[in-house]
Amino acid sequence: MDQKKKIIIIGGGVSGMSVGIYAQINGFDSQIIEKHSIAGGICTAWYRKKYRFDYSIQWLVGTKEGAFHDTMCETNILNDQVQIINAEIHNRNLAKDGSDLIIYTDLERWKKYLLTISPEDGKAINKLARDIRRASHLRPFDIAPALRTPLKYLKAFFHCFPSLFIAIRHRGKNFTQYIESLKIKSPLLKEKLLNIYGEGNYACYAFLLIMGWYFRKNAGYPIGGSLGVAERMKERYESLGGEFLFKKEVEEIIIENGTAKGVKLTDGSVIDADYVVSAADGYTTLYKLLKGKFRSPKLDRVYANWKLFTSMVQVSFGIDKALQTDYNIQVVQAHGEKIGGTELKHSYRILNYNFDPTMAPEGKSCIIIRFDSPYDLWEKMNEEDYSKEKKKIEEDAIKILEKHYPGSSEHIEVCDVATPLTTIRYTGAWKGSYEGFIPTSKNVIDQLNQKIPNLDHFYLAGQWLFPGGGIPPSVHSGKWALQLICRDEGKQFMAKIK
Repeated sequence: MDQKKKIIIIGGGVSGMSVGIYAQINGFDSQIIEKHSIAGGICTAWYRKKYRFDYSIQWLVGTKEGAFHDTMCETNILNDQVQIINAEIHNRNLAKDGSDLIIYTDLERWKKYLLTISPEDGKAINKLARDIRRASHLRPFDIAPALRTPLKYLKAFFHCFPSLFIAIRHRGKNFTQYIESLKIKSPLLKEKLLNIYGEGNYACYAFLLIMGWYFRKNAGYPIGGSLGVAERMKERYESLGGEFLFKKEVEEIIIENGTAKGVKLTDGSVIDADYVVSAADGYTTLYKLLKGKFRSPKLDRVYANWKLFTSMVQVSFGIDKALQTDYNIQVVQAHGEKIGGTELKHSYRILNYNFDPTMAPEGKSCIIIRFDSPYDLWEKMNEEDYSKEKKKIEEDAIKILEKHYPGSSEHIEVCDVATPLTTIRYTGAWKGSYEGFIPTSKNVIDQLNQKIPNLDHFYLAGQWLFPGGGIPPSVHSGKWALQLICRDEGKQFMAKIK
């Protein structure tokens, strides 16, 4: 009997576990090397005094149907025991003057709501709704780009034509330009819509896609959040015979004659492999583990010019009281205000997890405040200044908490501050960017190749391949990596064990 070929996977986040699951299904031996002590990468949560503080999932594309849905079922992210919540309200956007904009998850309800703000803008509101509905027809491919035939593209064209029409029609427009193009008469409605995104260059097509998936009830929330997703994937991987190496870090990818042959760890040990897949941070992989030797003009251009999601601070509160709200996600406009040493460019978010019983003991609440905080503010901070900054952030966050939930500060049992340096320490994310590259008007339909020029038996996986990042495409990329390896081996790819 032939010995199974071995795949080494760098990174135990959702993309790495996806690679591992499909590797095991397709008859390979695999090991996942993970620097942290738990699986999940950025898709994670942590406990403080029985409170679970989630760092990732607010909603998950593909909870109902489509290629993302199929992949998440195959990797055990979704199964018959996972309860999906489809909220009636996506979020509430609260302006400085106290007025708000509510985004409902029913498109007709949202249209009627917008008309109450500006009855004279029926034409613009109908156009917005029509574009969202058309964009929702997009269907992700189930196979890797390198394996798609002209027939596959032709079928996709007919199935996704409304969405492609919108992509072509609004190609090159950012979100601000799109709102301007609607020719909204009411200054109030226009201002409220523009406040949805503080990032002016955010691609309008990305916004329309997100809203379309939400309105189709295909972007729900899995009870248990990020940690539940990571634990189910780990269980699936290990049940198939896969092996994790926790608290281990790769120092170098071993290359011989243009072929990946294994990895060298920081402890000096060497692990041989027939294939290496990096599902780790993209910058670290290309410019450290591969020492910048395998590059291309596009890779260099992307890492030099594509803008990153700004790194984030998360302040998590465990409250010894049930705090009720109609708005589980609130985006609060706070331009020019400061939290700690960070001057906010746009807003902060308040998340109330009272809809998920796994986040706090009964009768208690988990409240999270998030805000963008540029990595440059943290990069050279010494230990003393770092401690002072975290303390000041906690003090300011308590004031925010009290503002939105009066009296709650008296019931704080635990407060936890996670900074961009926390993100880097546990995940290695470049500059603390939790979701990679921002989808802009110029790159929204672009992506990086999973194969690096002039390097065989090596593939990339993970959210650094796609502007916008996120869990579904990351998991999908792991599936694609195995499709490519199966092609190299002359094997038929299997998504499930027969």
